[in-house]
Amino acid sequence: MNEPLCVYCRKRPVAQACRPFCSERCRLLDLARWVDGEYRIPGTAIDEPDDEEATDEE
Repeated sequence: MNEPLCVYCRKRPVAQACRPFCSERCRLLDLARWVDGEYRIPGTAIDEPDDEEATDEE
């Protein structure tokens, strides 16, 4: 059976300490994609309230 590959780079085997990534570098690069909004979960878009609307409700 083949060793599982890193879910980010798909080049190197998974390191036990960083599962499911091969290194801390790939783990942080994947996190950055989530933070930057490159990864999205499918679904209906939700309108974000304006700052003025949020203060009116308080």
